[in-house]
Amino acid sequence: MEGLHNFISLDIGTTTIRCLIIDSSTRVLGSAFAKVELLYPEECRVEIDPEWLWDTIISVVKNALYDAKISASEVKSLGISSQRATFITWHKDTNKPFHNFITWKDVRSSNLIEKWNNSMIIKSLRTASYLLYLITRNARYLAGSRLKMGCSHVSSRLLWVLDNIPEIREEIKKHNVMFGTLETWLLYRLTNHKTYVTDISSASATGFFDPFTLEWGSWAINILKIPKEILPPVVENDYNFGSTDYFGAPISISTVLADQTAAMLGSCCFKENTLKITIGTGSFINVNTGSRADCTFDGMYPLVGWKLEGIMTYLTEAPCSDGGSLVEWMKVAGYVKDIADINRIVNGEDVNDLYFIPAFSGLGPPFNDAKAASGFIGIKPTTTSDQMALAVLESITFRVGLAFQALKSDCNRPFKKICIDGGVSQNDFICQVIANVTDLEVERAQFKEIAALGVLFSCGISEGIWSNTSDLKKLRVVDRTFKPDSNSQKFKDKMEKWKQAAERFQMWYK
Repeated sequence: MEGLHNFISLDIGTTTIRCLIIDSSTRVLGSAFAKVELLYPEECRVEIDPEWLWDTIISVVKNALYDAKISASEVKSLGISSQRATFITWHKDTNKPFHNFITWKDVRSSNLIEKWNNSMIIKSLRTASYLLYLITRNARYLAGSRLKMGCSHVSSRLLWVLDNIPEIREEIKKHNVMFGTLETWLLYRLTNHKTYVTDISSASATGFFDPFTLEWGSWAINILKIPKEILPPVVENDYNFGSTDYFGAPISISTVLADQTAAMLGSCCFKENTLKITIGTGSFINVNTGSRADCTFDGMYPLVGWKLEGIMTYLTEAPCSDGGSLVEWMKVAGYVKDIADINRIVNGEDVNDLYFIPAFSGLGPPFNDAKAASGFIGIKPTTTSDQMALAVLESITFRVGLAFQALKSDCNRPFKKICIDGGVSQNDFICQVIANVTDLEVERAQFKEIAALGVLFSCGISEGIWSNTSDLKKLRVVDRTFKPDSNSQKFKDKMEKWKQAAERFQMWYK
């Protein structure tokens, strides 16, 4: 690597939009961020105004360049990481949207999902897939035998859109509808409508992309009647995405990644069986399964991690919808004021038999219940607000711990440590409890914006600055390692009791 190069690393999350100007030594030259304005037009619906999002992204990037005191002409390239499974549809002729972005946290399709999951079509598909798996031992058929639609999948929410916005079906007949997850729409806007593609890591999280055949799944498209013509081409993460001229000079776009893919790269989880946990707005456990798509259990399917320089890497993911969103909720509800308040609470008294069930977007694996309710159980006349806040924090670790147990049991892979990232991971209590309930060392990196770091790494690989992952590992510095301690059994016992409590809150909403 000769000389230093400057990159724009744009990370579009669910809570914040962040832009870092980073050089190839990982030094941050400048940064800017804005909070995402989520809209809640009706119960169960979570949306983003596309025009607000566009204006905010442009503003954040410009502010980051200003903070770095450099011009766009001094930037080697731009890389993007974005929240997955948030989508929009728009008119091909006018580019006007049919609706707001429908985010991955939206659960409007829960009744539709229940209907489909109990339908003879899906049941027959599961049975046929299982029989084929018994004959072939092909992981693709094992995944099919466990197929369940979920609210986090684009497929169910897109189906809702097609059923409830009649104009879209009419415009499809006129070949006048375009569909895209967030990164597709953003690329289309940034390149002045020249680039209309989706990256493979984002496509694989839609619920209708087949990670085994690496194309839009014909079985899903035919069963759900999703018009294939509205779907963008799927490309590699280091595809030539074109350039943008919105920041004072043309800047090439050299990489586009899904957020969890970016976090895996930033955590240097390049090898098979490496594992990371992100606790951002939601919590996500990802394991690198190498060159094979395998290792599935109920509520979770294999994903394409990334495809760089023609080499494919697969992931398996266990998602838990609520993480940092619970911390924000605690602030709004008045349980805590700031981070200092949280640190005081975790060092205070124990919560004993008080439990909180976080199901604002349902419960993920191992429960897989979109109709679960949130709430406390075990409140006594002496219960304090601090104890309630601590119960909320513990619930984050217990959900992660149970999802990890299910993943480990089904995958049967050797894990040596957990790389952890995300805003909530900056809390030592959270990291320590996760170490205790998983029996693994938890390693937290010094660089806090891990997804942005992953984007930098991908940009550098795409631009030929780094030729191997060994160079990248040298750039990742560990802040602290948390090891299982004498409280391990205590928290494992509490987690089992929490699981019993969670079962009380299942199937609450009809």
